[in-house]
Amino acid sequence: MILPAEKQHSLIMSGGLLGFEGYHNLKDLFCVHANGDNNFLLYGIAENSLLIVDPKKPFRKNELNVFETDTIINGEKQLKLSLTRLDGCPFMGRVIMSVSQFS
Repeated sequence: MILPAEKQHSLIMSGGLLGFEGYHNLKDLFCVHANGDNNFLLYGIAENSLLIVDPKKPFRKNELNVFETDTIINGEKQLKLSLTRLDGCPFMGRVIMSVSQFS
C-alpha cells in the first residue's frame, strides 16, 4: 500500500546519515539492528534490518514492542522484540519504522 503524498516521509541525507523527514522529537528515538532469528519476517523485518524505536509510544498487544532482557552480550543488555508483554522485562518502546539493508 502506498500512502498519500501528505502522509509520506521524504528521504533525506544529513551529515552522512540517511533518514526521513516528518518525525518530531528525534532525540528520543533510538535505533537497533534486528538479529538473525527471523521471527518477524511477516512484518518485513529480516536479519540486519534497522528498527527505529520510539520510547514514548505505549505498549500495544500484537504490535512490535521492544523489551530489555537480562541477557548481556559485549557488556550490554540485549533487547527483544515481542507482540506480547515479556514478564520481568522492562518495556523500552514500540517500533515505528523498519528499514531493510541489502548491502
